[in-house]
Amino acid sequence: MQELFELRHILHSYPELSGNEVNTNLIINQWLKATNPDLLIEKIGGYGVAAIYKGKQPGKRILIRGDIDALRIPEHNDLPYCSQHDGFSHKCGHDGHTTILCGLAQWLGEQRPDQGEVVLLFQPAEETGQGAQTILQDPNFQQIKPDIAYGLHNLPSYEKGKIMVRRGCFAAASFGLKLTFDGRTAHASQPETGHNPSELLAVLIHQLEKKREMLKDIKPLTTFVITHAMLGEETFGVAPGHTEIWLTLRSYDDHNLEMLASQIIEMCRAKAKDHLFDFGFTMHEAFAATNSDDHCVDIIEKAAQNLDLQVGHLSEPFRWSEDFGRFGEVCPIGFFGLGSGIDQPSLHNPEYDFPDDILETGMCMFWEIIRQELE
Repeated sequence: MQELFELRHILHSYPELSGNEVNTNLIINQWLKATNPDLLIEKIGGYGVAAIYKGKQPGKRILIRGDIDALRIPEHNDLPYCSQHDGFSHKCGHDGHTTILCGLAQWLGEQRPDQGEVVLLFQPAEETGQGAQTILQDPNFQQIKPDIAYGLHNLPSYEKGKIMVRRGCFAAASFGLKLTFDGRTAHASQPETGHNPSELLAVLIHQLEKKREMLKDIKPLTTFVITHAMLGEETFGVAPGHTEIWLTLRSYDDHNLEMLASQIIEMCRAKAKDHLFDFGFTMHEAFAATNSDDHCVDIIEKAAQNLDLQVGHLSEPFRWSEDFGRFGEVCPIGFFGLGSGIDQPSLHNPEYDFPDDILETGMCMFWEIIRQELE
């Protein structure tokens, strides 16, 4: 395991943001080539990597996915392997997820399954919600299109090595919605010659907050938050003619999320029309709900039991989003949490560091899942 610890520390030292995982891609490819996969796709969906290990007999194709991107968060830890890239760091543990799959590649290189195929997919751009969709749209995806897919995420505040599952929704759907309103700028000395959206902005923020209050009792969870608002430019000489409101919408149900977005867009469109402003909107960083198939949850629970690991069941999905849910469009998926320690800082905390001592647990879980699925 020492070699894998060193690999994670290298990945941790040189984090790369979503869509820019150039060096990470090279490290993964170099590692995988030493395991002699039957097929290695060195770039998929941007800087993603996929390796296929084929069994002696034909059978089911199972995909195991790990994410590889980092975050725009400065590292506050005093580690010997702390981030060498100012302002970037692995604060979601994707360095650990990547290393788990690299360890799995070593095992598959030494022992192929008796039947079927295993695809190890190192996915870029998870943090922006773009990576899985880009993989699905890549022509190379047809070479790895799975019959079933599994993924995991490390979970601070849960006991180390504890496996957390939930039937149905494991993590919420979400996306960003940017609403824009355009009037006409004017010289600050003659604001009456322009068309200033400041009053419209105040009205909309008030109405949006009232709507958010009304959503508090909606089940399953469906809500939003205003994350940013902008009026005009940073100047004293121009009366504004443009304003923006940014929202993050979130729900445990994809359909409810779409309905909420439609309601907000139509409300804003009507208000813009009433006040004679041009209206537009764009959607960003879209994540589908991550819905675990019942069969997959059964397999995950059985794998944990076979490994004498503690299993916990979530009463509600996580509110954060995980773009692994996109793979549910092409096959059944199973997703589980891997406890990384009760006293760990939370994900995206500047002090978080994936614990090396749960790497082997993640590898063993995937190995046992593969064994059950391909028997």
